[in-house]
Amino acid sequence: MLHYDEYGSKENPTILLLHGAGALDTFCGQYCFSDNYHLVVPHLAGAGKAAAEIYKPEKAVEELFTLIKTLHKKRIGVIGHSLGGQIAIMLVSKRPELFNFAVFLSAWVNPKPKTIWMYCSLAGLSAKMLHWRWLALLQGKYWHYTREQANNLAEYLKQITPQVYRSFFANTLDLSKLSEYQAVTIPMLAICGSKEVKDMKVSLKQLAQNPNCRAITLQGGNHDFPMRNARQLNPMLKQFIVERL
Repeated sequence: MLHYDEYGSKENPTILLLHGAGALDTFCGQYCFSDNYHLVVPHLAGAGKAAAEIYKPEKAVEELFTLIKTLHKKRIGVIGHSLGGQIAIMLVSKRPELFNFAVFLSAWVNPKPKTIWMYCSLAGLSAKMLHWRWLALLQGKYWHYTREQANNLAEYLKQITPQVYRSFFANTLDLSKLSEYQAVTIPMLAICGSKEVKDMKVSLKQLAQNPNCRAITLQGGNHDFPMRNARQLNPMLKQFIVERL
């Protein structure tokens, strides 16, 4: 069963928030949207109560479709960051009729074998570092997490194994193999930080090849801009969302 957190009234329009790899509270800076919307935050593989689970894209997509069905909403919005952004792309490509809009934040969709190999080869060391409580708490503070969110981060990161960490990258979405995406007609927004790596900026251009996807570069933003640059990001999101819900 897919665990999830909820913020705001269920009577309001629903937005599915899909966090980045290993970062359950990626959208801590956007939880304030719960004043006007019903926010649903699933615990994806590698985070929260699913921290020990290996990330399998197809499994995640099917579990999310099941979750969406239980919400009893005709349509919802979806916002995903990084790995969550990849999943959001898959969701709207397979079942666009379920969504009012989609937002992809730093979704990497042009994986290169050498880059994937590099990240996977570092899985052992990276997973070990994730177990260091002091480092997790420092990361939480840097991301503007509350004390409770930072403590939760430090606890569940201990469960991430090298296999789980490796799965984040080994299963990266290749947009060129998802032909359904180009036929999606719902309003979409893709955002990338100006300080991100070249591959992420190339991904932004690839997503914008669908004429219904608007691409924006957030000046000064790095990969973690939903947390670090919420003051810049939130007005963009609010303007996009209010016109579609």
